[in-house]
Amino acid sequence: MATQLIPFTLPLGAFNGATEVPLAHLPTDLGGVTILEAWLVGPGAGTAIGGQLVKMSDVSTGGTPAINGTVGSFAGTVVTAAGVVHKCTISNGWLAGGGWIGFDQTSGTVPAGTFIQVMAVQGR
Repeated sequence: MATQLIPFTLPLGAFNGATEVPLAHLPTDLGGVTILEAWLVGPGAGTAIGGQLVKMSDVSTGGTPAINGTVGSFAGTVVTAAGVVHKCTISNGWLAGGGWIGFDQTSGTVPAGTFIQVMAVQGR
């Protein structure tokens, strides 16, 4: 049985400081996906950040998803620069349908145009 990879891009944008942001919602009917790998790519210079991909709760319209688990972390501190990629070490790649995948940043700045490239498979 062949496994089909699901590539998707999470636009991170530009922001400063310690914050978490929801990036993409997984449909409830999907059942869930397993994240196999993720890479952060910045188009220009930023400052040192500590970041991780996180699982976030589902909310109704107008709500703020809360962090309810970690998908993986970017090693040490990451400094974005044009042409430089940073790998996320996946610790628990399972994301149930109906939740959000997000980014949690502990410090620093990320330049406009920054994104996270993700490879996943449907199911566990």
